[in-house]
Amino acid sequence: MTAYYHLDDIIGNSPMMKQVKSLARIYAASESTILITGESGTGKEMLAQAIHNMSSRRQGPFIAINCSAVSESLLESELFGYTGGSFTGARREGREGLFEAANGGTLFLDEIGDMPYDLQNYLLRVLQERCIRRLGSHQAIPIDVRIIAATNKNLEQAVQEHHFRLDLYYRLAVLLIHVPPLRQRSTDIAVVAQALLQRFNTQYGRHHELGQDVIDYFQTLPWPGNVRQLANTLERLSLVVSRKTITLPDLAWVMPNPPVIPDKRDRDRNLKDMTYEYIEKMYQEGKSISEIAKELNISRSTIYRMRQKYQNKKGNL
Repeated sequence: MTAYYHLDDIIGNSPMMKQVKSLARIYAASESTILITGESGTGKEMLAQAIHNMSSRRQGPFIAINCSAVSESLLESELFGYTGGSFTGARREGREGLFEAANGGTLFLDEIGDMPYDLQNYLLRVLQERCIRRLGSHQAIPIDVRIIAATNKNLEQAVQEHHFRLDLYYRLAVLLIHVPPLRQRSTDIAVVAQALLQRFNTQYGRHHELGQDVIDYFQTLPWPGNVRQLANTLERLSLVVSRKTITLPDLAWVMPNPPVIPDKRDRDRNLKDMTYEYIEKMYQEGKSISEIAKELNISRSTIYRMRQKYQNKKGNL
C-alpha cells in the first residue's frame, strides 16, 4: 500500500524519457485518470508510483493489482469487495475491495487490457458514478480514488476487435503517457546499465564496473524484455564475475553464444544486420511499414531502403 519509487529513480536522459518525465510532472497535479502504455519491462508501475508520490494524494495509499494475474471470478471481488455469504468460501464478515482500500489514494490497474470484457462494464460504472457496490449488496459506497491504468497492448486495436469497450477506453485514456522501449532510446542504455550495476554492487557487496566493450555491445541489442531484461542480465553478471571489470567474454556466463566485437566497423555491420532481421520479423508478424518505423524510431524510407538492399544482396548469392 506504499509507493516506493520517485521520478529520480527512473533513469534516462534521452529526449523520449525527458518527455515522459515532463508529462508525469504535469499529470501529477491533476486528478484525471491516466493510461500508461508501453512494452513489458519498461517500468510502467515505477512511473505510476512516481506520479502518485508527486500528487496531492501522496499521503494516501497506493494499491496495485495485475488484472491478468487474477481469475475473472476473483477479480470482481478483489476490486469491489463482497458481503458475508455472497458466494461459497466468502468470509462471514465480508471484505472490502481494493477500491475501498485505496480511498484517498491511487489504484493502479496493471495490464488493464486483459480485464475480462464483462467486468469492464462494472469498472466503467465505478468511473462514472464514483461509488462501488460490494458483491451481494445493493448499498452504494462513495469512493475517492485516482485511477492509473497501464497496458502493454494496443487498446485501440482491442476495441476494434471487440475485446475492449470503447467507452471504457475513453474513460481511461484521459491523460496518456507512452513509455518507450529500451531499443528506441539506446543512448540511455549505458547510464541505465551502470545505475543497475551499482544497485547490485550495493546489494551483493561487490565493486564491479562495466567495460566499454560490454556497454558498446549492450547498445546493439534489441532488449525485448527492456529494462527488466537488462537488470536480470546485470544481476547474473554481478554474481558470477569475480574480477572488478566485467568484459565481453564474461557474457558467456549469462548469454548463449556471446559476441566478439573486434572493431567498430564490424560492430556497426552487425547492428545493421540485426536491425534488418528485426524489421523482417515484425513484417512477417503483420506489422505495417509505418508501425515498424514508429517502433524503431526511423523513417519509412530507411526501412524500404534496407529491405531493398538486403533483398538484392540475397538475390545475388
